[in-house]
Amino acid sequence: MTNSEKSVNKRAYDVRTDNIHYLDAIEEEDAKLKQLGIRRELRKEFTNFSTLSFALGVLGCAASIASTINTPLLLGGPATAVWAWFLGSFGCLAIATSVAELVSAYPTSGGIYTSTAFVIPEKYRASVTFVTGWMTIMGQLATPASVTFALSQMIYAAVTIGTDGTFVASTGQILGLYVGLTVALGILNSLPTKWLHRITSLYVYFNILTTIAIIIAIPAAGSGQLASHKFVWTEISDGSGWNNRGFAFLLGLLSVQWVMTDYDGAAHLSEEVKNAAIAAPVAIISAVSITSILGFFVNVVVCYGIRDFGALPGPTGLVFSQILWDNLGKRGALALWSFVIIVQFMTAATCQLACIYAISRDNALPDRRLFARVWSRTGTPVNAVIVTVIVATIFGLLYLASIVAINAIFSITAVALDLSYMIPIIAKVCIAVQNDASVEFVPGPFYMGKWGYAVNVYAILWTLLETGILIMPQVNPVSASTMNYAGPIMGFVCGASWIWYKLYWHRYYLGPGRHEETSSPRKTSSELYEKKASSVDVETRNVVD
Repeated sequence: MTNSEKSVNKRAYDVRTDNIHYLDAIEEEDAKLKQLGIRRELRKEFTNFSTLSFALGVLGCAASIASTINTPLLLGGPATAVWAWFLGSFGCLAIATSVAELVSAYPTSGGIYTSTAFVIPEKYRASVTFVTGWMTIMGQLATPASVTFALSQMIYAAVTIGTDGTFVASTGQILGLYVGLTVALGILNSLPTKWLHRITSLYVYFNILTTIAIIIAIPAAGSGQLASHKFVWTEISDGSGWNNRGFAFLLGLLSVQWVMTDYDGAAHLSEEVKNAAIAAPVAIISAVSITSILGFFVNVVVCYGIRDFGALPGPTGLVFSQILWDNLGKRGALALWSFVIIVQFMTAATCQLACIYAISRDNALPDRRLFARVWSRTGTPVNAVIVTVIVATIFGLLYLASIVAINAIFSITAVALDLSYMIPIIAKVCIAVQNDASVEFVPGPFYMGKWGYAVNVYAILWTLLETGILIMPQVNPVSASTMNYAGPIMGFVCGASWIWYKLYWHRYYLGPGRHEETSSPRKTSSELYEKKASSVDVETRNVVD
């Protein structure tokens, strides 16, 4: 046998061995899901890198800050934007690590919603997870709506800069663009999983490089005309009308909490990525850590770039774009702002990949599991994407009422999701305190040990603080057009879902991992293994040939 033939045979052997190891890992993960009462239907096309890229895409960093920095700056001044982000980052990291522990222990596409079922005592399990599921639905539907609405504002801000401020978009124009973008994103998220994996892998590059470019560009271009150190680090003002600078400072938490929520976004890919018990929590913690650090510097440089605080937000309507315009000029601002828009589009795309599929699969929705159906052609839950597009479009109509009404959607995003995370975190702490034999937390590969409970308690206390602030009206006096409806909406969702479950839906909902099997035959894990094993032989022969 010649050396070339030996080399070909070795490569063929390596290909076969790698594929067998891959199939063994798939078998092991499917067995874990089976123990949780779940049968995987989605294809495992995502890698560790694309999962991290997805997690960073959900947070968006510079683009998400551009969407929300109006609130801390205009209501509380530059020091509020800087220090609210700094303090909020620690709370967000505590929540993220607590979520990562649960996701590592119970890696499913349902994310924290499914994890809740395994840390709640049996007699409360179904009712608590049902309400948690509906809180998750509310947050997961509000997230893409708020991100896409901000994206439409950002696109028109670019037009305003390009026309030297002569064009200002009307309510109808913003709403029309919002609907069009929502539909386009729905089409994108209906593509086959393999395509989504390839597209998602690009997010991390655009995200981080755009953020770094902003951190460098503003102080470099504005050199000699930057704001004073005292103004940036100490200036706290009250633009809310409440005549309380402390409260105005706390209102600035909206930005950091909105940017760094949806922590379990990567967890919803758990049934689509290999070794999810490690890949998902690592992606969550890495994304929040990176965003915390880079986001702090973005807030600082934006505040240094303020030329005339009283003139903000300017004709663009967005403080961030106006500051880029003031410092980089028309061409420079448009160039950098274009990349911010691209990152925001990517964030909107990742946020629209919600967990409605998993909740529908558990029969928590009155849809006869319609939204849990996976299209054979694409291997993705297209029905779930369609309902997300429809509801997001309805949310956008709130803009016809007032800008404060649409801001309630921004608040609901953080409030609904963070409260849904708090429930299983509290349950996990209670297990350790009460020593209840009926329920046990079985940690996954990512586990903080005893110190984790201190982090959990801090996450709970921080969630109570920030959600209490986010449901408060942002401006005074309070009227129908300035009222923050996030609190009443969340109260209605929780109350109505609990009553509905108790009176009627308890007959059909058994909880995550305990849904009744449908009559349609599906391939078992072993059948999938045999099918793929035969493909290994084909692939090996192709290499040899």
